[in-house]
Amino acid sequence: METDIYYPKRYDIIYRSGYVTGFLGILLFALSYLFYNWAVFSLGISVFYLGSLISGMFLLVWKKEVKIFILSCIILGIIFAFSYLLFFKNPEILIISMGFVLAGLAGLYGKEAHCFHFIEGWILMWSFPFLIFANLLLYGLGLQNNGSVHAIFSVIYLIIMLLALSFLIKKLRQPLMQFCQNQD
Repeated sequence: METDIYYPKRYDIIYRSGYVTGFLGILLFALSYLFYNWAVFSLGISVFYLGSLISGMFLLVWKKEVKIFILSCIILGIIFAFSYLLFFKNPEILIISMGFVLAGLAGLYGKEAHCFHFIEGWILMWSFPFLIFANLLLYGLGLQNNGSVHAIFSVIYLIIMLLALSFLIKKLRQPLMQFCQNQD
């Protein structure tokens, strides 16, 4: 049975603007991490979260459970970030916050990789769980302030930023959605 889905061009534009906003956040984050700038780090994370939320809200998928999972992860991550800022200055809360948002974002990139065969989407999707695990491990071992570890992660974050830029360019070059039909 074919059913039309209401998804006008402006939704597609807003969805893509979330990726643009998210990329700006990734750029700020990568630079702040490289240069040890906490103010730019905070701004980068905030912009990154906002972009992820925008794309998550305007995501078009045929299985509503996928969208619910992605949005739930992003919103939970944002709630943890607010609790970190307002109540708990505990670094574990910030890591948990990032973990949830990255899990949701992995779903967004994975959806794009699956639907449009973006290799960057596959790489980013699989790199986010690695980053979550690696950050938890480094924090648990007390190595997060080690200079060598910081240098390695600076390179990793710059590579992720470049992959996200390549992904963004491909996404922005795609024609806007003209119509939407469920092909069940």
